[in-house]
Amino acid sequence: MLNGKDWFPDWTGECVAIVAAGPSVKQDDVNKLKDRIHVAVINESYRLAPWADVLYACDHHWWIHVKGAKNFSGIKITQDEIAIRHFPELKKVSVKKDKASIVHELLMDKAGEVGGGGHSGFQMINLSVQFGATGILLIGFDMCGDPNKPHWHGRHAPPMNNPIEVNFKNWRKYLADAKPKLEALGIDMVNCSPISTLQDYPKMTVDEALERWSL
Repeated sequence: MLNGKDWFPDWTGECVAIVAAGPSVKQDDVNKLKDRIHVAVINESYRLAPWADVLYACDHHWWIHVKGAKNFSGIKITQDEIAIRHFPELKKVSVKKDKASIVHELLMDKAGEVGGGGHSGFQMINLSVQFGATGILLIGFDMCGDPNKPHWHGRHAPPMNNPIEVNFKNWRKYLADAKPKLEALGIDMVNCSPISTLQDYPKMTVDEALERWSL
């Protein structure tokens, strides 16, 4: 764990499930996580786990759309300055840039500074590592799907973006590139997204992942 910000949770040596919004997400799988593992939710997936520890979303359009997710009682985090201005209760992190370009690497040098990775899920993985987690379970990291239903909840309304194949291709690359650093840090990341096109991490069911870590 980095010597973090005053709001950083201490997950040193513990496990976290990150619930993204791919079309394969099932409420039954999310329910299995409660009281057994730390849970971070991405964007609309807070509706599936309103009891989660953390809600992360990088886009101010989404925060405005959900009016700051006022009923969510966990830690709410963003990298977006506009979102912070609208909702001062949000915790702020930063996505590193090299000159004008976003850095898409897993970063550990500075608490609260993360790699972009093209999406909120990557940024939450990076934060989880900074919080000290040594086991990361991915749900809804499908990186594929019907363009008309890229998420379990359907399409985001304008002006929010919806991913297309070029986005999925980049996301897979950035996560594949992060694997050596995760392994060097002793972090076990598993993919519990059954239709996922991300091939670089062991695929298993949620039950198998919880048993893997004796949770």
